[in-house]
Amino acid sequence: MTFNPVLSLRLAAAATALGVAFLAGGCSAPEGKRSIDGTPPTMALYNAPPKILQSDDDKKAAGVNAIVGWHAELRTAEGASGKTLGYCNGTMLITRSSAVDDEDEHRMTMIEFDWDDSNDSLVVGGAHPYLGTQTESRTPIVRAIFGGTGRFVGSMGQVVSTPLPSGWYRHDIWLVD
Repeated sequence: MTFNPVLSLRLAAAATALGVAFLAGGCSAPEGKRSIDGTPPTMALYNAPPKILQSDDDKKAAGVNAIVGWHAELRTAEGASGKTLGYCNGTMLITRSSAVDDEDEHRMTMIEFDWDDSNDSLVVGGAHPYLGTQTESRTPIVRAIFGGTGRFVGSMGQVVSTPLPSGWYRHDIWLVD
């Protein structure tokens, strides 16, 4: 095989461009504020502490492939001062447990943000590691927007869900064209 300096330069330029894009794409963004391009979120929503539909015993008995359902009020702000918008509905599927002492679980989650009195909804999903002993995460979770209805038909983007000390969650939502 002969050395091709033009091809080598192109590969080096492509690798450099990918590295710069990776670093600019959110590696240095503040915790809970990660976005595709560093811009502020399109909107922020809050959900009350979720009502988990399965007990810890139910979840442990099911093991891997257990489905945990939940729902919570969707509001404009944390606490009673926030205006109620609708509901946040979700399911988590436990897809993998740690091989070492079953401390960590990998969970796929689907969430629907459902606005009251309208056809508006957003559907998001993604995967995140959780401590096997906790039903809820204590770290921010990044998920993709799969689409929506009403004013969100055809929506794409990402959501960063951050658990708050009160048990509420803040959802920073970035919609992209």
